Formats: sequence, C-alpha cells, structure tokens
Amino acid sequence: MDVTQRGWKGIWIAGLLLALIAAPALSASDETMAPVEVPAVAPANPQPDAAALKDGLAVTYYFAKFKHIDDVVDWMGMEQGIPGTPLPNLDYQMGPGNVLTTTSADMVGAHITGFMDFASPGVYALKVTSNDGVRVTIGGVMAFEDPEVHRDADSPPLMVTIDEAGWYPLDILYFEKKGTAALKLYWKTPGENDFSIVPATAFKHP
Repeated sequence: MDVTQRGWKGIWIAGLLLALIAAPALSASDETMAPVEVPAVAPANPQPDAAALKDGLAVTYYFAKFKHIDDVVDWMGMEQGIPGTPLPNLDYQMGPGNVLTTTSADMVGAHITGFMDFASPGVYALKVTSNDGVRVTIGGVMAFEDPEVHRDADSPPLMVTIDEAGWYPLDILYFEKKGTAALKLYWKTPGENDFSIVPATAFKHP
C-alpha cells in the first residue's frame, strides 16, 4: 500500500469514527422489547369528585445532585420541597433547557402526584420516556422504574389491566442530574393500535 492509499484509508477510518460518535444513542423505542405485565392496580377509594379537582398533576421540587431515585426519596425525608406550577400532562422533551416547570436546567428532583383517568375497563399499554431517573406508581403498584442516570430511554410496554373504570392514584418520582432531560408518558388505550401521549384530560389533582 503506497502513502496515498494509507492516507485515504486513514481519512476513511477517521470519518467512520466521527460518524459513530455523532450518531444518537439507540433508545428503547429503537428496539423490540417484550411487554411487561403490571400487577393489579387499585382505583382511588373513594373515587374523587372530578369537578372538585384541579386540572393536571401537582409537583413538588427538590434541588440537589441526585444520582439515583432513592436519593430523591431520602431528600424528601429531610426537606419539604418547593411546590411548582402544576404539569398539564407528561410531555416534556427538555433537552438542555429548564426541567419541567422549574427555572433550573440541572440538579432537579420532582415528586409528581394526582389521579389518572382510565375511562373504560380493559387492557392499557403504557410507555415511559425518561432522562434521568424515574419511578412510576399507579394505583398503589410500582409499574416501572429506571432509577439511575441515563440518556433518553423508553420503558417496555407496561400492560395495565383496568377492571373498574375511574380515577387511579398516580405517583411519580423523577430527577435530572445534568445535561439533557425528558419525561413523557404514553398510552395505548383498549382497541387502539398506536401509542400517543396521555392527554391532559386524563389528569387531575386535589
């Protein structure tokens, strides 16, 4: 191989390495993941009067350098947190910007609470996108957690059987350490073929 050939080969390899570095990391949505059956969830008892509830989900913020969702739990035991502007729904692709409804771009923990409306019985498929850690509890059952620091990643389809239509308690712990951030909740309702963001009409809080 002469000098010219070696030179072109070096340029080609360098270009390939740069392309691999620049390529976005595969998220869970790029792969086929087996559905996960969520244990039986319980509706709110008694059922809340929807007319007496407020739209969206309540959120309380904590500001520290979290590395695991359990760090948020520990911090909640030490501080009351700061109530934030309620979240209409969970459709946040924040990139390097401010996290949820805060004015902070890094080191944010959030405790999100309220009710989610499953308007008819049947099997619902849920999917969570998060960056960084998240833990989702529905009807008293932990449906999913991805508790550590990570890039945007999707959960597998979470199969939730709703035997009784109505409002179900929703409790989400979430944190963002630094860099980019995301928090999204999708569903596929009974009879539907595709996932869509859970609409704001499905959320209420006291």
